[in-house]
Amino acid sequence: MKDKQHLLQFNQKIQLTIVSFDGIIKETDNKLFDWKTGSSIYDTHPFFYIIESLTNDSSTKEFSFPCIHFKNNTSEKLCDVSIKIKHSEIAIIFYDYTEKYKELNQIAQQRNESFLKSKALALKNKYLLEKEEFKNSFIANINHEIRTPLTSIIGFVEVLEKTKLSFEQEELTRIIKRDSQHLHTLVDDMIDISKIESGQLKIVEERFVFSDLIAGLNESYSRLADEKNLQFETYIDSNIQEYLIGDRMRIYQILNNLLNNAFKFTEEGKISLSVTKNYQRTNKLSINFKIEDTGIGILEEHQPHVFDRFTRFNEEKQISGTGLGLAIVKNLIDTLNGEIKMTSQPEKGTIFNIKLPLKFEITKSAPERKKKKYTLPENKKKFRILLVEDEETTQYLVMKTLITHGSFYVDVAIHGEEAIHYIERRNYDLILMDLKMTKVDGYQATHMIRNNYGDKVISEVPIVGFTANTNATERDKCLKSGMDDFINKPFKREDLIYIITKQIAKKAAD
Repeated sequence: MKDKQHLLQFNQKIQLTIVSFDGIIKETDNKLFDWKTGSSIYDTHPFFYIIESLTNDSSTKEFSFPCIHFKNNTSEKLCDVSIKIKHSEIAIIFYDYTEKYKELNQIAQQRNESFLKSKALALKNKYLLEKEEFKNSFIANINHEIRTPLTSIIGFVEVLEKTKLSFEQEELTRIIKRDSQHLHTLVDDMIDISKIESGQLKIVEERFVFSDLIAGLNESYSRLADEKNLQFETYIDSNIQEYLIGDRMRIYQILNNLLNNAFKFTEEGKISLSVTKNYQRTNKLSINFKIEDTGIGILEEHQPHVFDRFTRFNEEKQISGTGLGLAIVKNLIDTLNGEIKMTSQPEKGTIFNIKLPLKFEITKSAPERKKKKYTLPENKKKFRILLVEDEETTQYLVMKTLITHGSFYVDVAIHGEEAIHYIERRNYDLILMDLKMTKVDGYQATHMIRNNYGDKVISEVPIVGFTANTNATERDKCLKSGMDDFINKPFKREDLIYIITKQIAKKAAD
């Protein structure tokens, strides 16, 4: 029964029409089209004018034409047409495939749309990758260009501080130093947010004295509290182990950012940092950091956006900043698998609660590793340093720093090629090698020194990389190229002296 119904349904989609050689309809069953016998087939559709060319040959012929579109006032169909030419008449069979062709057309359209969407997505991804590459390159260049003059500003301020200054000059020097350090922080913020977004931020787990981290923050912000006439309190749970394992630098960065914000937006009252243990299991524990202030607070409508990038509220207060601090805090906490929550009331204050997972060693406390002390060898009155640097202000700063120290002579080369000429004519105790220079850069010059000379006085001279680039891989690249150490710009005077002393002492001990 079902087969008969299917056959009947199929037959309803076929129409047979018999026409004469002059195009007059002789017979038709009108299952698909309502055509009258005696009328001309040419009047129904222009397609049938093809019959004239098909009947030139008197022999019997069969022709098939797929997907012919028939449309009139009452119907619209897509049919395959079969034309069979006999000696006395022409048989035309119509197969109604309207639904099938529409389905195929829809499938083809969907495929085309899918293909176009895929192409659009590929182009968008390419655009985003190019945009990200441009942004990272731009930030890296800006970082280098800002750090170079910043090195000179901070360095010369430190030199200036050691001279005899009047009270007014000391105050002006303090302002320059404070704002330079603020600019340094802003540059670091830009680099950090770029690393976080590109997935290049590396988390380093190390063993450290937890109480020392909090004590360092307490010391720094107690001084700031005195300057602003504010109360500042810290509390640390005595049950927290002395030695913890985690990324000390990132934890410090999180707390420092939040405390800096609290002081920035608090005019009077109190700021507190409280550290308590949430729980402890085997060698793992969770620590809660609570930072509370009595500052201006945040309006309720602004609170959902407080961790967004470049978001700044209270513009009328004219408080400086990039709007990146809290965005960096949130991203760092997420990277450390922690949590952060905020509550705030306008004109009453803000509270940040942070939970961070850490580890500790189930062993007896070991003495803290202190920075190893190095002293210059006593066999020379002064040591000769070759500074390879193309920035005039940095040249002057390093020369002033080292000559003022009293233990060094300094020669200056402006690029790697000139440095090679210098080392062939004079023996040096150490080379400070800038990485980014014209003609021959620091990496190329180091390679030449290490590989082109049989004289060990030249080929084994200590070389310290010297650059404004803070990329995490830069230090590894320096060491792999043959350098002995690395220092960032801007640098502190004592850090530069320490690294130079360390490398000269180590060379003397070989």
